[in-house]
Amino acid sequence: MKKMLPILFTALAVTLSGCTSQAVSKAADGKKTAEESVKSEATEAAGKRKVIIATGGTGEPYSLLSSDGKDWTGIDAEMWSEIGKRTGWDIEVKQTEFSSLFGELDAGRVDVAANCFATTKARMDKYTTSHPYYGDAQCVIVNEDKSDINTFEALKDVTIGVTQGQASQVSVEKMADTYGWNVVVYETSDTGYQDLHLKRIDAMATTDSLVHKYEKTQNMKFHILENRLLANNVAYYFQKNDKGKELCEEVNQVLDKMMEDGTTSKIVTKWMYSDMTKMIHE
Repeated sequence: MKKMLPILFTALAVTLSGCTSQAVSKAADGKKTAEESVKSEATEAAGKRKVIIATGGTGEPYSLLSSDGKDWTGIDAEMWSEIGKRTGWDIEVKQTEFSSLFGELDAGRVDVAANCFATTKARMDKYTTSHPYYGDAQCVIVNEDKSDINTFEALKDVTIGVTQGQASQVSVEKMADTYGWNVVVYETSDTGYQDLHLKRIDAMATTDSLVHKYEKTQNMKFHILENRLLANNVAYYFQKNDKGKELCEEVNQVLDKMMEDGTTSKIVTKWMYSDMTKMIHE
């Protein structure tokens, strides 16, 4: 029996050593797992990009922000919500006066200008422009009791309204001398449409989408002239530098997929009452 003691002690030592090694190994594994978890969380946090969107936020169907800034609705709200879901970006919206919206982009205080902006040459020359996500035709409207008016010539020497910043403003101001128009520029489309409805002005230069909106939601009826202004694509704007170009390229990849799978069509149709992605042109 005495000769067996060393063997028993040896066996016991091996067993204890094995248990100790396993405990140390588990502890090390636990520490490693915890460290990996912390690193993973840190990496995830570091990789979470914040993208700041500047918008006028004054009205649907384009972009409307609640007074407390918590609720964002309209086409651009849903578009950027979807972009955020697909990229994992933290999308932050910043309401800005319409007249100074691009100034925020120029100063680098925001990353994107988004308010269903038309792709005018002046904007495209100055900023990096995304792929268009729908097309909107510019038009001139009168009240429905003037449905016999269909040409610009029939509107000579009248007062015509237009919303500040819309692509139609450029068209109308260029045509004003030719047709003797007195152009009234409105801060918001709401005021212009009300004035037209109440016959304080004779006509309004606008877009098809807004005509659909006011006829549907405000119980107003208008007549669109057969003579049309230009059609324009609608896109997002980024700074014209490496950072802006890089972000624009990433957004374009998402926009292309949203167009392909019908997501953009659903969003635009919901707010415009028609699929205006079909009006995108070269």
